[in-house]
Amino acid sequence: MNQGKNWPDVLAFENGQALSSPAEWEARAAELRSLYERTMYGTWRTGEQVSWSLSDEGAVMISFFGNIPAEGAKNLTLTISNNGRTASWSLPVFLPDPEKVPIPEGGYPFILSMHGLPSMKEALDRGYAVFANNATLVASDDMKHLGSFYDIYPYTEEPASQTGVLMAWAWGLSKILDAVMNGLGEALGLNPSLSIVTGVSRYGKATAVAGAFDPRFRMVAPSCSGAGGLALYRYQSEGKTYDFSAVGASDAYTYGKNEPLDCLQSESERGWFNDEFLAYKTPEDLPVEQYELAALSAAPDRCFFLIGSCTGEDWVNAPSMWQCFLEARRVFDFLGLSDRIACNFHKEGHAVLEEDFRVMLPYFDRVIRGLDVPVDFDALKTSVFALPANIG
Repeated sequence: MNQGKNWPDVLAFENGQALSSPAEWEARAAELRSLYERTMYGTWRTGEQVSWSLSDEGAVMISFFGNIPAEGAKNLTLTISNNGRTASWSLPVFLPDPEKVPIPEGGYPFILSMHGLPSMKEALDRGYAVFANNATLVASDDMKHLGSFYDIYPYTEEPASQTGVLMAWAWGLSKILDAVMNGLGEALGLNPSLSIVTGVSRYGKATAVAGAFDPRFRMVAPSCSGAGGLALYRYQSEGKTYDFSAVGASDAYTYGKNEPLDCLQSESERGWFNDEFLAYKTPEDLPVEQYELAALSAAPDRCFFLIGSCTGEDWVNAPSMWQCFLEARRVFDFLGLSDRIACNFHKEGHAVLEEDFRVMLPYFDRVIRGLDVPVDFDALKTSVFALPANIG
């Protein structure tokens, strides 16, 4: 438990029995995935047939500022079929310049994002390919439940068979990974076993979901994900004052309003979840807490990298994401995977910044790729929120 609060214990089964050894974690993880499916995100789908094609024309990249031409990118079209239904969508794939960064043995590592990244050049220059998926083609960001996912799995009135938009977006990235493992990686010079999934804000929420439900993503890196992502429902920072002088910001920053549970259940956001989620009226009613979602990425061959921002993140409730990190780290420590969870809280910016890539990509190179690169593990296990003035 954290600070004596009545929070769900990630290291105890739903019946209250504490885990006695790391060998029991897989059973606990299965229980948690089932809880998240039933009570929040809806049903995770697998088993489709995935085909793909590439062209050099017509690629478009989605960003927070709209659709823009993706010059120099390959245009990837995915076709997904299941139960007599078929859907497709297209996205750009950006590759490193092989003259600047020769293709490594086994292929380039790659990043899967649900939108364009302002820091993409930093990734390409470091030898990482980037998929900039337009998540809204997979599932519309509303209650209409349109898009490729719902063409195959129509939304129903029964919560037990519903899949919310966040889970649908996560599924879309999983299908790209299917394609990479089904010949696309070889065609593009990518290493299918070296994948990073990332996204910002609502797409950060879906990133955490993708990592929890598809163990093939080797790094899970949600950014500024907020409520419904990795902000804790039970921890509020609203009205609290923090000293951010250590990161070059105010020494007395007072947080404004955090996003409440009922906002997630409003007409504008409830499409992200299944209808069962509407039954919970207070955070304490929920059978889960979001550090349990982060903990579902814990495995010996994976790593988790939480990205946050200190200022301008009042609504997103950044301090609670630090609490999420601390609680999720208990699972990684319990499993003997202490170096497989890390974080970076930058000064400001609702994004994955160049600063984040400069620390998270070497971290990935070290812990996943096994490269001999310097990494300050201690710095990646703390944040400005850990300073004595900011604890509470």
